[in-house]
Amino acid sequence: MPLFFRKRKPSEEARKRLEYQMCLAKEAGADDILDISKCELSEIPFGAFATCKVLQKKVLIVHTNHLTSLLPKSCSLLSLATIKVLDLHDNQLTVLPDDIGQLTALQVLNVERNQLTYLPRSIGNLLQL
Repeated sequence: MPLFFRKRKPSEEARKRLEYQMCLAKEAGADDILDISKCELSEIPFGAFATCKVLQKKVLIVHTNHLTSLLPKSCSLLSLATIKVLDLHDNQLTVLPDDIGQLTALQVLNVERNQLTYLPRSIGNLLQL
């Protein structure tokens, strides 16, 4: 029985989709949406957090991936302070971070088809949800 499990490597098609979507989000005149769904991600890349923060994205779509956690190490939810829509459906999330209540601009949070058994108390701080 192996002691360590390798992260699933995204297919070439998924990797190209991620690259394309990240480039598209940075183009002049790009809309307020970062869509990195269907990229076979096991975690949200740091670059996505940076893009959302710098370009003040309003919508982050990360559905249909293999996410087990919302935050990679060394990332802060405050990078997503301007996000109004966070679509995480159809992943493998088991918990949401306790500080999700910091996303006070959040109006829509879709976490259906995950493995969540409870929501953190701080979700009560999301008055626009």
